[in-house]
Amino acid sequence: MKTELSNYKEILQDLQSLLTRAKYHAYKAVDNIRVQTYWQVGERIVREELQHQDKAEYGQYLIKKLGEDLGFSKANLHNMVLFYRVYPIVQAVPRQLSWTHLVTLLYLHDKSERGFYEQQIIENVWSSRELESQIKANLYSRAIRKGGIKKKLSVMPFEPEKLFKDTYHFNFLDLRKNHNEKEFKDALLQKFGKLLQELGPEFFVGRREVPILISGNYDKIDLELFHAGLLCYILVEIKMEEFQHKHVSQMYSYLNWYKQHKMQPGQRTPIGLIICKTKDEETVHYALGDLKKEIFVAEYKTKLPPKEKIIRLLQK
Repeated sequence: MKTELSNYKEILQDLQSLLTRAKYHAYKAVDNIRVQTYWQVGERIVREELQHQDKAEYGQYLIKKLGEDLGFSKANLHNMVLFYRVYPIVQAVPRQLSWTHLVTLLYLHDKSERGFYEQQIIENVWSSRELESQIKANLYSRAIRKGGIKKKLSVMPFEPEKLFKDTYHFNFLDLRKNHNEKEFKDALLQKFGKLLQELGPEFFVGRREVPILISGNYDKIDLELFHAGLLCYILVEIKMEEFQHKHVSQMYSYLNWYKQHKMQPGQRTPIGLIICKTKDEETVHYALGDLKKEIFVAEYKTKLPPKEKIIRLLQK
């Protein structure tokens, strides 16, 4: 019965992950339709206004009357009209921008500033609330002073070497003192949102304990993720021990299996991430050899160092 309950928890978590992912994609699809529809509404109203340019108050009357009959607020209809005027070509609107993002961007009169924040939303996966916060903090002005503005809007290609951290902080976990590896991994996966946040933006929700069959034996990968920027699978193995050579050979066999059985045309070859309790840099160097761009090794910490130690490190 205990085994059945354990299997049930795994199935439940897998299905919750699938449903969460489906809801996210459904929401994005609906929001993209809304953006296109609102642009068309704005275009139609502007076209009508142009036909009555001789009547100064016609535009205000039209917005008021349409709002009453369509059930939209005057402010919302005004945003749709402004949306069309600011973005006259709807195909040029990045699909990553939601309607709430756009409403905030519409009121930035400087085209360069608006382009800067568009890029930041795409690269850093900002919510509309984060966007508003960064605008209030004058991020654009500060970036200009530091010379950090690109003249041309472009999304920089992702480089695996710059994607992974050297140390991951799992201090959001609540673990008993003598926890085992299974308890540690279960705790991580129960707080999957915080785990993804620590890993970084552009990681898609994946699957846990993915079974693969090699030479008639089943093995399980701790975590399978997909990265939107790299367009490849990221296989994550978590070890409650110091890094060892055998971890590389295990991960390498997983990557080769994925290359043959899961990799699709247009995708980049899969990448492995081994997160260990500790690692010795020299051991990692010689264990990886020519695999340094395929397999990455990091440490994890489950709690922050004492305040006094942080102060000493800062003073150094």
